Amino acid sequence: MKIGLEVINKDGLSETVDFEVKYLVLGGYSGRNTEGVMKHIEELAKLGVPKPPRVPMLYPISRYLLRFDEEVEVLDDKTNGEVEYVLFVDKDILYVTVGSDHTDRDLEKYGVRKSKQMYPVIIPKKVWKYKDVKGHWDEIVIKSFITVKGKEILYQEDPLKALHPPEKLIEDIEKELKIDKNGLVIFSGTIPSITGELLFGEEFKILMHDPVLKRGLEHKYNIKILPGIPEKSEGE
Repeated sequence: MKIGLEVINKDGLSETVDFEVKYLVLGGYSGRNTEGVMKHIEELAKLGVPKPPRVPMLYPISRYLLRFDEEVEVLDDKTNGEVEYVLFVDKDILYVTVGSDHTDRDLEKYGVRKSKQMYPVIIPKKVWKYKDVKGHWDEIVIKSFITVKGKEILYQEDPLKALHPPEKLIEDIEKELKIDKNGLVIFSGTIPSITGELLFGEEFKILMHDPVLKRGLEHKYNIKILPGIPEKSEGE
């Protein structure tokens, strides 16, 4: 599957490149800080999501789920996004951007990997060259905002030093999944919410800020609930 990316250089100029996506892997519970990882696990546990057998986790999913969409259609109001960093790897790490792993929280109770397959993972078309940010990687900040009943709320925010570095994720994927890293797209896994609980709303916005080069990447999408008759009647 080939996708077009707009590469933003350090000087602000851009170029369009095609990237051949051969594998798409989502990281989970990928924080460097054990306390932060456990905080996210407890957030999910409140909704009935089983604790992972180990951390971090790796979830290969179908390539077609990688999207630039500005709207995600969902079945009910128990879905939301998670801000993550995203890598594009072909022998070497070529590009980085911000992304959202949009997840069905009800389905997650029965199988995390199945829930990851339910909805698209969203990225902007704009990316940075990894070599331009590698030297100050830990200082880059990712954050998300969720709009709930018309009110925008800062939902997540942390520097990338909170998550495992790119090289560690790639090493784990090669070791555990035996996947060739050529044509590999990786979502890093997310950070805990500021609110201490999972929120559900009608819009999700993701941002990545580079305080050294003073630039940013962002994307937002609407969350549209599809019409339908409930599968269970009240009292059933």
